[in-house]
Amino acid sequence: MLNISKSNSFNGWKEKQDSLISSLISQPLIIVLRISKDNLDQLYFEDIICLINRLIGYDIKNIEIAWSSHPNWVPFIKEVKKQFTDISFGAASLTDPRSLETITELGFRFSMSPFWDIKLQLRARELGQLVIPGVFSPSEIQQAINFGYRAIKLFPASLLGVNYINQIGASFHPSPFFIAAGGMKIRDINLWLSNGCGAIILGRDLINNYHIDPDLEKWLKEK
Repeated sequence: MLNISKSNSFNGWKEKQDSLISSLISQPLIIVLRISKDNLDQLYFEDIICLINRLIGYDIKNIEIAWSSHPNWVPFIKEVKKQFTDISFGAASLTDPRSLETITELGFRFSMSPFWDIKLQLRARELGQLVIPGVFSPSEIQQAINFGYRAIKLFPASLLGVNYINQIGASFHPSPFFIAAGGMKIRDINLWLSNGCGAIILGRDLINNYHIDPDLEKWLKEK
């Protein structure tokens, strides 16, 4: 078990949140990567190392790696993080409080969950581990704000629509830093960023089989 004092863990939790927001103001894209079972089975790093190097070339600063219960996931992550000390790595799809200690020990700067779960959030804050919650309704947004979140993930954003933030934003004081995730396409990036969203999470269709979608590469080159 980790031994972290409550005051230090809470301060660390706040600092990680502030650091992530500051980074996303500078570069508003978060890229989600998923390690294939074959690569985990073989501890084969070359594919993801090459992909991350390409993303760095486009000034990507925040990269999420999907959580996995595979026994080789932890040594795989350790090797990847050792290769890229300047990248802010996060853990994606975090749903189980038992995984939080592993995430914390690995030194992830942030992580994200697809939903609001008070037990998960309380344990995360105890550990000083930032787990940005996925929220959908105004009541969930308010719960996250009351808990102390300045940044929240709208999920799935594609169902909520690009006008959602403008429609509800005035209800919250202060308005949180919105991160849109779930079903986002290239055409959505500029629309969401110009309609109250602070950052966009991209993955799956746009980062597939360790390749960057050509349209995403075009957008990154233009920016």
